[in-house]
Amino acid sequence: MKVCILTTAHSPFDERIFHKEAKSLAEAGYEVVIVAPHEKSEVKEGIRIQAVAPLSSRKDRIWRLKSIYRIALQENADIYHFHDPDLIPVALWLTRKRCKPVIYDVHEYYGDSLLTRYWLPRPLRKFVARTVDRVEKWASRSFAGIITVNGHMAELFRLENPEGEILHNYPLKRQFEFPRPVNVKPPVILYLGGINRERGLEVILRAMPLVRRKYPEAVCELVGPAETVDLGPEFADLAPWLEQGNIRLRGKIAYEHVPNILALSSIALVPLLPTLNYRKAIPVKLLEYMAAGLPVIGSRFGYIEEIITKNQCGLLIEPGDPDSLAKAICALLENPKDTLTQGQNGWDAFQREYTWEKEQSKLLTLYERILAARNQ
Repeated sequence: MKVCILTTAHSPFDERIFHKEAKSLAEAGYEVVIVAPHEKSEVKEGIRIQAVAPLSSRKDRIWRLKSIYRIALQENADIYHFHDPDLIPVALWLTRKRCKPVIYDVHEYYGDSLLTRYWLPRPLRKFVARTVDRVEKWASRSFAGIITVNGHMAELFRLENPEGEILHNYPLKRQFEFPRPVNVKPPVILYLGGINRERGLEVILRAMPLVRRKYPEAVCELVGPAETVDLGPEFADLAPWLEQGNIRLRGKIAYEHVPNILALSSIALVPLLPTLNYRKAIPVKLLEYMAAGLPVIGSRFGYIEEIITKNQCGLLIEPGDPDSLAKAICALLENPKDTLTQGQNGWDAFQREYTWEKEQSKLLTLYERILAARNQ
């Protein structure tokens, strides 16, 4: 059986798309091809990447839908699996014109996320958000199945389409089989993943100079792409803030280098702001920190608060409060025994409850159900 995975917004080697879902399907015996923006077509670990030219803008992703549809048709797959809402027209063409079974993999609350997008004019945000949400729910009725990332999201889509699975985006257990950090010197405070204002960039920039008054050797590593266009005017020149806080902007790194970054860190941060989207989301970085045995400092709301409280794996801070973040970092640095205990608690919880290996069987079962229904 052949699976064609479609994405315009992600790399073909995206963690969820390639390293979790595509690999799980390939290991189960499916022929897997990923159609995605990339420099060249290639085969990696038995999975074929069918490259489309890198997309230059959000508008380009829309204008190129017909060409992506043609490529998808050429693959003539038994089942299609797409990851981005802008591909909904392609998915509808495949299922309605070609009678192909299509799975929609919903990563986030796209309607809610649009309410905070700086690139959308503010007066249009509510209208665009409502429209995207309605189109997404309406279109989902035509698909063979819906994959969601948490129970709340699953309930919303189940009203439109009862077929689907919750696939929590938990980390791969095998990726975190390395010695856990013990008293890293100098102390390294880590934020892993893309960062902007709503993910806590301003909070970190303000908090780290406060931390360094007490721990001048402390280092903060921001590992991932940074968006600065939505920051306040006082951050127009980032250089003084980075210097005062001993903050390093590392940029995006290859997926396989993530474990080494985690192993060389002391404390990990999830200082997200309580936007509508983040109130309902389980941040993958939180679970990756736990998998690495790192104590976590996270914002006091939603799944972040629930997971940290339940597993006693870190400290909670008031969202958007740099003083609260600085105090929490200093508290962990002052109490190394407690810090190690919290890191151990997180590691134990990850091993027990939060691994992708526990999720992949649900992916395979969903595929089996959909293909069996098609063959009836």
